[in-house]
Amino acid sequence: FFYGVLREGVADWPFLEGLGLGAPATTTGALYAIPSGSKWYPALIPTQARYASAVHGTIHEAGAVDIAAIDEFEGADYERQQLEIDGWDGYGETTAQVYVWISDLPKGAELIAHGDFVRWLEETGREPLSAA
Repeated sequence: FFYGVLREGVADWPFLEGLGLGAPATTTGALYAIPSGSKWYPALIPTQARYASAVHGTIHEAGAVDIAAIDEFEGADYERQQLEIDGWDGYGETTAQVYVWISDLPKGAELIAHGDFVRWLEETGREPLSAA
C-alpha cells in the first residue's frame, strides 16, 4: 500500500518497475507531510486517536518489484508493517504491507487532516520528493 511519493503519477522511481497494477484503497492513521529542502514526502502513523483519518493510497500486487530496494529507499525512519487496508477487492478490509513512520516527527511536519498526500500537494502547490 503506497500513500505518498511512490503512488502512481507522483514521481518516477526506477525500482518500482514490475509493480503490478494498483487499486484505490485506504487505511486509518495520521498522515503528515515532511519537509526535505524544498520537497515533501509523507509519514503515516497508524492510530485511532484524535488525528486519525482515512489515509488514501493505492494497493498493489508486488509483481516483480524488488522489495529490498524499496526498504532501502524508505530508510530508517520507516518500518514495513502489516496494516488493515480497505478497498482492495471492494468487499472490505484486507491486510497489506505499509511503510509506517517510526521516528519522531521533524520540525516543520504538517498534519494532512484529510489523509490524501496527492490532494495536499495539489492544494498547497508544494513539490513531492522525486528521483530527479
